Amino acid sequence: MKAKRRVINLFSIFFILFGFFQLAHTSRENTISLVLWSGFLFITLWFWIRNFNQLSVLFLLGIVCRLFFFWELPLLSQDFYRFLWDGVIQSLGINPYLYTPIEIKEVIFFPELQVLYDGMGTLSNGNYSNYPPISQMLYQCASYLLNNTLIPSVTFLRTLFLLTDVLIFFLGVHLLKKLMLEPNFIAWYFLNPLVVVEGIGNVHAESFMLCFAVISWLLILQHKPLVSGFFSAISIGIKLLPLLFIPLFIQFLGLRKFIMFCVSCFLFSLLFWFPFWDESMVNNYFNTLSLWFTTFEFNGSIYNIVRAVGYEIKGYNIIRSVGQVTPIIVLLMILGISVLRSNRTPKELLKGLLFLLSFYFFIATTVHPWYLLFLVFLGVVTQYVYPLVWSAVVFWSYLYYNPSFESLTPFWHWGAYLLVYGCFIWEISKGPLGEHIQKPHFFRS
Repeated sequence: MKAKRRVINLFSIFFILFGFFQLAHTSRENTISLVLWSGFLFITLWFWIRNFNQLSVLFLLGIVCRLFFFWELPLLSQDFYRFLWDGVIQSLGINPYLYTPIEIKEVIFFPELQVLYDGMGTLSNGNYSNYPPISQMLYQCASYLLNNTLIPSVTFLRTLFLLTDVLIFFLGVHLLKKLMLEPNFIAWYFLNPLVVVEGIGNVHAESFMLCFAVISWLLILQHKPLVSGFFSAISIGIKLLPLLFIPLFIQFLGLRKFIMFCVSCFLFSLLFWFPFWDESMVNNYFNTLSLWFTTFEFNGSIYNIVRAVGYEIKGYNIIRSVGQVTPIIVLLMILGISVLRSNRTPKELLKGLLFLLSFYFFIATTVHPWYLLFLVFLGVVTQYVYPLVWSAVVFWSYLYYNPSFESLTPFWHWGAYLLVYGCFIWEISKGPLGEHIQKPHFFRS
């Protein structure tokens, strides 16, 4: 019996490795393979995590799966071209927030200029940079490795993100133990195909941001507002998303420590932004951010319904009108979750973070796959499964890039969200399913 179990375990590990190897070599144009291999991986992982999950094996397996992505350029996203462009122009002494690529293309030169410019695409080269200062510093470091090929710079970013994923693994295990939860559940973050593909494969900095956010949360749980404010400022300096969470800490910390946290976070944020500070930069940056509310559209859910109603009533896309209202709705959500629900215990605080981020994505005009990495981790430490379901079906959004599936867009789009919202409503009414999906007899549970 033990020998049979060992063989099944080895076969499961082989299929997991093979699935990640296939994902690492699947391009955005080959959407059917992408969807099938990601689905295959989630099913295989579910079987392995329920029956064979051990922290030591899980850790090694997660490292090896990430290494498959190290040997070629990202295949599913072109954002890395803009990352490196921003890094290179900083090394030329140019503030990345002051000029769009199209404005300075003809007055600067470096060997990889045309490759980066063409690679980022027209949407990126016509807009100002939206990446916060610590991300910019990171991209500048990566740009120094450019030498007639982009691979060394991308490898630098992947190596750094691999190290932060390793740190998240140990931080996640520590946090799960602190919450009296099963530490092996970190497998759903560390082996999650979305986390590996978007964080390592496509070198999006969400895992880098998450690492410092988790450190900040652990320090908040220890009531250390000044140091936690510092790490929160680093996280915000990588991506702005953690700004949403700040008001939720007031109940847990109390007013005095909350003010100390905010002051610490604000002062360190000023320090990080100072090297880039310029009056024009402020206008450019906020104008760029407004595009996410008033112009860009991708894979929305509630927004898509509102837009469809707007077409019926107004006869045109009402995104600009919606974009003026959305920030107010987000602010009301933040205030409501911060004040109206209790966030005084670690579990309730983390659930508050999860629900706030979920509602924000529910109403967002744009939900790119890599946005969900933060949500996946919060699902792991709160035992909610709907973020994991979302991380599986969000791969279907890559079908947008394949014109062959344009006529089927409503079916797979709303099919994906039906699964997400169905699981969300079930868990809100019945309780988290995290404990159950790890049991070998899940349906019997």
